[in-house]
Amino acid sequence: MTATVEMPFTGDAETPREAAARRCMTVDDLPPISFAPSHAWPVPDAAACHALWDRYAMPDHIRAHSSMVAEMAMALARAALASSGGADLHLPSVLASALLHDIAKDYTIRHGGNHAQLGGAWTLHETGNPHIAQGVMHHVHWPWRVDVTVTEWFLPLIIIYADKRVKHDRLVTLEERFDDLVERYGRTERIRERIRESHEQAVDIERALSERLGIALHDAAPRDGELAVNAD
Repeated sequence: MTATVEMPFTGDAETPREAAARRCMTVDDLPPISFAPSHAWPVPDAAACHALWDRYAMPDHIRAHSSMVAEMAMALARAALASSGGADLHLPSVLASALLHDIAKDYTIRHGGNHAQLGGAWTLHETGNPHIAQGVMHHVHWPWRVDVTVTEWFLPLIIIYADKRVKHDRLVTLEERFDDLVERYGRTERIRERIRESHEQAVDIERALSERLGIALHDAAPRDGELAVNAD
């Protein structure tokens, strides 16, 4: 069963990941809250997600980026299902979450705000599906420990990793992606430090997914819908 888990608020806005790690050391520490499988909620198909792109006036370059993120996320999800490493994954939910992950990006560029938070709210409003919205909400930063064995966390960890492998509309390594982020956004030392922390987390996710799937993901890429290592 695919479920979402409501996490405790740590009260530490500066270092939420570290504070949460202290609070939630094992799965047993999580609140005993679960929901129905993701497919029990409405799950928009690709056409419905594209209609939401239109409704929220998503620019073409963000559509191209989102499509590539979705391609990578679906290849990861199929690899997980093939390896029995993600037996509870619901592929249509992975697709929808990936396609909608940047739905609020253009709005927040123009008007301010956190595009992951606003995008998660918009996605929940439009789909009524909290599991899809979870992937949108957490695609920039995962505020808890990296653990791909926790069923409820697998979808959002796939989305965040897929996003970190796509520079604009092109699949790249984590190093190239984060070098670009520093160049474009690293205006202050505080921002550069947060980008470095995000890079470290992405490396942790890559390592954990590689071990779980039995695939070296560093330069793996989708090919005909499946993951291929050292793909051109």
